[in-house]
Amino acid sequence: MIKNFDVIKEQLKELAVVINSFKSEAVQLRLVELVFEAVESGPIERSSGDSPALAARPRRQARKKAASASAAAGSPKAKGAGRPGGKAMLDRLLAEGLFKKPKTIKQLVDHCEHNLAFKYKQSDFSGPLGRMTRDGKLKRTKNADKQYEYSEA
Repeated sequence: MIKNFDVIKEQLKELAVVINSFKSEAVQLRLVELVFEAVESGPIERSSGDSPALAARPRRQARKKAASASAAAGSPKAKGAGRPGGKAMLDRLLAEGLFKKPKTIKQLVDHCEHNLAFKYKQSDFSGPLGRMTRDGKLKRTKNADKQYEYSEA
């Protein structure tokens, strides 16, 4: 049981205005917990400028360190698992020789979806195709339907 309960009760009444000024109930609850922790463990020893609210930080930092260590240890995100971006996929398709014959953006999207099982939108390819054209890796021409077709330069 808590010693000096009446004293703590009076202190909480004095702090009620400050505690209730916070809109977040989680913050209010944490402040009350800090008050009770201070009572159970004795007076809080502070170094210059530290606040009791900083007591939770080491746990958060430890979790962040553990998460970054697991990511570096070989979690799927660290390996770059998942769908390649538009530029990476276009580089792959160029290396595979898909652009030997002219292709529209729609044909590229369909090829990736049906043959490679990667779903892309046309907008995923439009920017990288423009850059690859400006860099001289691809050339583009308009077909009879007035759509751009991209082929090897």
